[in-house]
Amino acid sequence: MRAKLNENILLWATSVLQPASARDVGNFISSIYPEILPLPKVHEIEAFLNGWYKEGYLVRVHGKSRLYSVTYKANIKLSVRLRRTRDKARLFLLKSIRHANYSLSGDRERDSVGVSPTIEGSSILQGTRPINPADVPRDPRTIVRFYWPRISKQLDYQVGPIFSSPDTSFKYYSFPSIKSIHKASHKPASGNDLSITDLSLAIGISPRLITSFIHAPKNHYRQYKIGKRGGGNRIIDSPRTFIKIVQYWILDYILYQLKNHSNCHSYQKGKSIVTNSLPHVKLKYVANIDIKEFFPSISQKMVISLLLKNNFGKQLSKAIARIVTLKNKLPQGAPTSPLISNALLYEFDEKISQYSQSMHLTYTRYADDITVSGNRKENILKVISLIRNSLISLGLSINDKKTRIATRGGQQRVTGVVVNEIAQPPRVLRKKIRAMFYNANREPEKYADKINNLKGYVSYLQSYPYLKDNKNILKYKNVCKKIALKIN
Repeated sequence: MRAKLNENILLWATSVLQPASARDVGNFISSIYPEILPLPKVHEIEAFLNGWYKEGYLVRVHGKSRLYSVTYKANIKLSVRLRRTRDKARLFLLKSIRHANYSLSGDRERDSVGVSPTIEGSSILQGTRPINPADVPRDPRTIVRFYWPRISKQLDYQVGPIFSSPDTSFKYYSFPSIKSIHKASHKPASGNDLSITDLSLAIGISPRLITSFIHAPKNHYRQYKIGKRGGGNRIIDSPRTFIKIVQYWILDYILYQLKNHSNCHSYQKGKSIVTNSLPHVKLKYVANIDIKEFFPSISQKMVISLLLKNNFGKQLSKAIARIVTLKNKLPQGAPTSPLISNALLYEFDEKISQYSQSMHLTYTRYADDITVSGNRKENILKVISLIRNSLISLGLSINDKKTRIATRGGQQRVTGVVVNEIAQPPRVLRKKIRAMFYNANREPEKYADKINNLKGYVSYLQSYPYLKDNKNILKYKNVCKKIALKIN
């Protein structure tokens, strides 16, 4: 039975894919509605899109490729049911393309959430031209910019020679500039600011959904507990899919511009608990200072202040702060929390780094774990005093129970790494890993369900410079291959 194409389906498909061309829309509809026959030809769909462009339902965001994005007027034109199905379809597609491309890039550090690891673990708003991701330089004090591919380029029907255009990347995904977003909006913000409606247009979802994140945040999180190293439990508020994808979008398209200090080693590509420990090797005194309740102590007001200080617009700062906080604090499960926490302490890191250097001491920070080391204990105590007072001025505090100074006579650890002579895993952990691989080599079939854990240990050990060419690493890799063969 043949079904007739409804014009609203064309507009709906465009809003799911945006930015999209007529060919993108036609291929998408044919893949999800094969019963619709005859399907309009590309030039006929282009005529529809061009007509809606003239009526103000679409904006043309790239002339040469004939790419269109929807306006606020188009959102109103779609029925409530179509808007809801659009939001759901688009957010799940955005989730897929981000996950796939991050996996390919190998850039996993930005997705880290939470606080410090265990010994086993782990001008603003500018620009109008499409950007080639390969050409983006990296500021060593900022997060690497990551552009999401267009949805239409990732769908199965687009594989092969039917590509309609290059995969053009825009500064705000659906739009090339603030000006173009404002042009598509209803009562847009002024200047370089973005309202909730403006932000929703850039992401490609309904303003009402973002409003739901802000006014009913508990509906968009799930809570669970994980054990702490020192006993007790840590509560994790994990965002559900819809708000999490929006947080990822905000992270990659807005917050990436926030600074990370060079002495901060948490949640950054190329840095880890090992790089955090290396500057403290073979020093007489090593002080460990813990920030008490780090993420929960960062309030919505503090996030707004941070964003305003970094030249974000007032409306955008408030909207982002409300989307990335829960119960007036940074949730430990949100992907935006690590970068915000690092940026919040940028000036603190700079102040303590300079003072430590003047005292001939070394300073690093990994999330809530601060380390100061050197050969004069009295100087370290002075730095700890400055750290305490500086944190208080920020609305944070030191956890005195976890503050300690270790000497060369005992075991000195930095974020779980022993640093007395070289940076190395603790002896207990090394013995545990050795025993695990010994048993896995003898009975590989019993470790089939633990192969990812074993591979994780191999990666962990390889992060230590002195272990890179170690013969045991090769043995461990061969054990993993042996188990993999048993599985297959």
